[in-house]
Amino acid sequence: MFDLLLKNGRIVDGTGTPAFKGDLGISGGRIAALEPRITGDAGRIIELDGEMVAPGFVDIHRHADAAVFRPGFGEAELRQGITTIINGNCGLSLVPLPLSRRAGMLDFLAPVIGTLPEEDEQGRPVRFESFSEYVSLLKTMALPLNVGILAGSGTIRAAVMGYGGGEPGEEELGRIRACLEDALAAGAPGVSVGFSYLPDLHYSAAGLAAALAPLSKRRGLSSRAVEGPPLVCHVRGEGDLLYPSVAEAIEAARLLRTPLRISHFKCIGRKNWGAGLEKVIALIERNREEGMRIDCDAYPWTAGSTQLLCVLPPAFLAGGIGETLRRLRDPEERAGCRRILSEPGRDFENVVLGVGWEAIYVTGLESEENRPLIGKSIAEIAALRGTDPFDAAFDLLAEERCNVTMMDYIACEEDIDRIIRLPYTSIISDSLYSGRGLPHPRSNTNVSMVFHELVCHRKVLSPEEAVHKLTGLPAKAMGLRGKGLLRPGFDADIVIFRPENISAPADYVTPDRFTAGFDYVFIAGQTVLEQDRLTGAAPGRYTGL
Repeated sequence: MFDLLLKNGRIVDGTGTPAFKGDLGISGGRIAALEPRITGDAGRIIELDGEMVAPGFVDIHRHADAAVFRPGFGEAELRQGITTIINGNCGLSLVPLPLSRRAGMLDFLAPVIGTLPEEDEQGRPVRFESFSEYVSLLKTMALPLNVGILAGSGTIRAAVMGYGGGEPGEEELGRIRACLEDALAAGAPGVSVGFSYLPDLHYSAAGLAAALAPLSKRRGLSSRAVEGPPLVCHVRGEGDLLYPSVAEAIEAARLLRTPLRISHFKCIGRKNWGAGLEKVIALIERNREEGMRIDCDAYPWTAGSTQLLCVLPPAFLAGGIGETLRRLRDPEERAGCRRILSEPGRDFENVVLGVGWEAIYVTGLESEENRPLIGKSIAEIAALRGTDPFDAAFDLLAEERCNVTMMDYIACEEDIDRIIRLPYTSIISDSLYSGRGLPHPRSNTNVSMVFHELVCHRKVLSPEEAVHKLTGLPAKAMGLRGKGLLRPGFDADIVIFRPENISAPADYVTPDRFTAGFDYVFIAGQTVLEQDRLTGAAPGRYTGL
């Protein structure tokens, strides 16, 4: 007897192969049977009449490291059929978080991950310092969905050395490696690096490989990076510097003998669209043909979202938030920064020159007096304040102690479609969880954007291809056992819907609206959403290697 029997569904199993009509039986939280026709008793039988039955969606690029402890976590994900997420991306994981550096690190991470509460929803203290302590806490929680976390290289370095520059000494290298060993032992499914963020921007490819040496030890003697936890890389530049930045990431992965994933792969800046992307794809595919395992993830939006701090050159960021604030208040330093941002970047991606102040919008601010500026471009803020855009940006960062989030319109649909069609591209959201201002609409409606735009409207993907890129492909890329496919023995994480019914009500102007149109979402065989209503069940668990 099955716990649940789904009858007469259109089975899209996550492999990308054509859908077929069938029944699916669930017992003990797992898929027990998948056949054209199943007879037998069940505790509950649901007649589907041809609705699509797919694996629960797997978003391997989110930033909910701190949000898992905040009220309301999980609603945005479950309402769009996401049943598993991986946090800790771009080198910006929440842990390790040593008490001695806690306040400064949380300030730096706040525009991406938001605030860390003192207590969780059950009133229990939120206390941890190491990666393994964080994971142990997650394992005690009633989670609304499955949650994993990457080991963030930048956070590991900051925990040991702070945000300053320079090469780590032998003692510091030992501590960095010990933190990484702790994360890998706790099941981290990969290591993320953010070459464009502090403090990872201080690493060269060789320096990063030396710091992350424990990753190599898990691979034996083979020089071919085909298995094991990947290096998940936010490359140093995504426009003028895209080609050398991807080459740098490939070099780091080769030195580590590890698989590589390029995070939120895109080509920014109008002059780089088209030909610039093709050159980089050729580089990736040449290395894949040579036996290196390289894949990428991408989101289907022309605008990205991150810290406004990221528009500043690396030299202006050295030393962390305190030093950056000092420079922002120093007229000579500001003049020097203005000169740097007025010329093409040589060692960093000059987003200001690439996309323009008019394409950079403020989406999150801390102070009440500045909140009317949310939703305005830096160019508009400059006009309102009677100053130029450089001073407007510098002043705003100084006033807000650098805790400013932005949205920048950087890519074109043609490039996005080209990237998403690549057979090794997983679809992700790169959702931030700052909890302030205007979120990027991808946080609430990334999946609905895929089906509404890419499948139904623009015909970029078939329904089966879209499901594959949201399920089987990312689950395999992250080594998530029992996830991403509809197969007997796999976890019963399942979504049921009709693609044409999925609505995408959120947009850049009204980004806080939730996805609608999912009939059922199951996690481990338990109903977490039925006819767009959350059930309150919390069957999720920590998901790692």
